[in-house]
Amino acid sequence: MKKNAAFGRISTVFALIFLISGLSCYGQEKIQLKIASLAPSRSPWDIQLKELAQEWYEITDGTVSVTFYDVMSLGGEKSVLQKLNPPRPGQKPPLDGAVLSTVGLNEMAPEARIYTLSIPFLIRSQEELDKVLDTYGEDLLEEFDANGFNVIAWTNVGWLSFYTKDPYKDLSTLSEIKLASAGIDSPVLGETFRAAGLTVEDIQTSKILQSLKSSSGVRGFFAVHMYAYVTGFYKSINYALNTKMCPVMAGFVISNSSWNKIPEKYKPEMIAAVERIKQNLNDSLDESDAMYVSRMEKEGVTMINPTPEELAVWEGDFAEAVEAVNRKVPDAFDMDLFRKIKDLLERN
Repeated sequence: MKKNAAFGRISTVFALIFLISGLSCYGQEKIQLKIASLAPSRSPWDIQLKELAQEWYEITDGTVSVTFYDVMSLGGEKSVLQKLNPPRPGQKPPLDGAVLSTVGLNEMAPEARIYTLSIPFLIRSQEELDKVLDTYGEDLLEEFDANGFNVIAWTNVGWLSFYTKDPYKDLSTLSEIKLASAGIDSPVLGETFRAAGLTVEDIQTSKILQSLKSSSGVRGFFAVHMYAYVTGFYKSINYALNTKMCPVMAGFVISNSSWNKIPEKYKPEMIAAVERIKQNLNDSLDESDAMYVSRMEKEGVTMINPTPEELAVWEGDFAEAVEAVNRKVPDAFDMDLFRKIKDLLERN
């Protein structure tokens, strides 16, 4: 009887050990984050994001792994936004997060009116953008959180430019050139440029090269230097504007439900890794832009560098365009935030 009792106690101890081990393993359940990304292959953003994925894997001892998927192969940003939500109640969304442009960020949290940060000639340097985000960024983040998403990081991926087959020096001559949007399928930007007198056609990014080669197609597009170069679009144009017209924002967003699955003990170091990579991108933006400009020039693209007097004319024309867009599409920009940003930057 004593042997049986002792055996029973030993069995109970082993059962508890196995139970505790099982709970421990369950607590360290592997988390696979599926993230859609707009970053062109081999671009600085693409390289840094992959480095971040490796850092997160090491920080979490293999608990968190990240797989990136190309946004365009998933049907574009609007399709990605659908995949961030459950197909049916109670089901897991196909994606956990995404790296989105201003377009996708605006669709995700329209109340934030993120386009305000990309009003032409409002913010003119990375330092100014950092100051604006430090001052008003938290208010914008609250809108995303209210819609179920955590903006892990956002920053500037480049400065918007016009790329054309034909020469131009101001808005008047640029208005005679038929343009498309490349990689920034933004109806608000399109409306802004139309209000400024430009001719903008709505063409899918995948069809722009074909249109550029057609005698009746578009004669140019707007994008950032990185996108124009990495995609090879620059090979179909002859001229490009070389000035800081407005930042094109990108945000790394993860759903709150997916972010909450990650153990809290890892998050401070994970966020620190994000901040380091974001800073690397911000610090290298001017350098990488200069590199893309140099490479495009070597391959025959003529850079248009407006004089201070010419820039003043551009700024005045776009200032009128912003007011026109606000009257036509009242929810496009947060005019109160616009005035606060102007005041903030004029005071410093």
